Amino acid sequence: MTITPLSPLEGTLQQWEPPPIPSHIAAGDEAVFIAQALEWRRRTLAGKETQNDRQLVEGWLGDCTPTSSVETVKTYRRHIERLRLFLRQWNEAPLREQPDERFLAPGDPEAIDAFAGSLRNLVHATDEQGSPRPQMSVSTYNVIVAAISSFYKWCSQPNRRGFTGVPLSPVPSGLQLKKAARKAKALSHEQLHQVYFGARQCRTSPSRSRDELIVRLLYLLGTRATETANLRWDDLVQLETGPALHVRAETAKGKKERFIALGQPAIDVLDALRLVQPASAWILPNLRRPDRHVSRQGLWKLCRRAGEQVGVKFWTHCARHTHATHAYAITKDPKLIQNTLGHSDVSTTLSLYVDETAGDSSSKYLE
Repeated sequence: MTITPLSPLEGTLQQWEPPPIPSHIAAGDEAVFIAQALEWRRRTLAGKETQNDRQLVEGWLGDCTPTSSVETVKTYRRHIERLRLFLRQWNEAPLREQPDERFLAPGDPEAIDAFAGSLRNLVHATDEQGSPRPQMSVSTYNVIVAAISSFYKWCSQPNRRGFTGVPLSPVPSGLQLKKAARKAKALSHEQLHQVYFGARQCRTSPSRSRDELIVRLLYLLGTRATETANLRWDDLVQLETGPALHVRAETAKGKKERFIALGQPAIDVLDALRLVQPASAWILPNLRRPDRHVSRQGLWKLCRRAGEQVGVKFWTHCARHTHATHAYAITKDPKLIQNTLGHSDVSTTLSLYVDETAGDSSSKYLE
């Protein structure tokens, strides 16, 4: 029997079995297809593989925020995991993560577009009568889309394409939804005192007197929920100008520490808090575990519960907006409020946090 020797090309083809090329890559731009096919061939012959989905996500999360914000990383992780769950459904795979899962790369524009469409359905959801009843806000939708876009931009950078297997970002352009003009959402003095009353009268809360004090503290300090939850008693310091509260860099947004000078009302609230809660290093400890501080979600639920008691929509950041609006009405000093709130730009303070004062106008101050 005569054996025909293989040609060098045929021998190479027998040794190398390229992975199947996704249809959207094969049908796309010719230059991209050729570059991707050659890259796959080179890495396969070298015995190398691209990273799996879990490795890609962890690598991106390590670079996604220049300030290494814990809250930002948690939020981005939640959004990318939402996409991964959708991709498993899209590929008819088990919903639980499988070992060495690979659905994120090279990136399927059709799947990404369908994912965005599923989110838009939540934004534009209606009730049985056809009235708008959104299950997701436009802002949340845009944040999720921005996170997914950030992930694929990271993966498709020239220095990463080789190990991510993402030649170009598959996120279609124009996915962001137009947001309505943002306005400050501050309460009037009357509404604020109603919320105080709601916190004090809430029968479903085991610590009503403490709840009212926390709402008052959020208003008087103007701090963010995460900053407030992480306050310690040793953050109270005595400066040359008087008592102040140190917002540490590791808890402040953008890692920018600041000192908030305290007036007598805030000091009185802090003194009262010591009397109605267990001893702890935290200014706002968890009542069941005093060695831990109250959670950001716990503060949000407390504020919402207090507002619902009196029919006022109230949440932690609303206290911050209300602080800014009331302080500006008295001081007319935007730089002072900017420094207290910890904003990088005074335009943020004035355009987003200071609400128009009802019944007031610049005309009333002219003669």
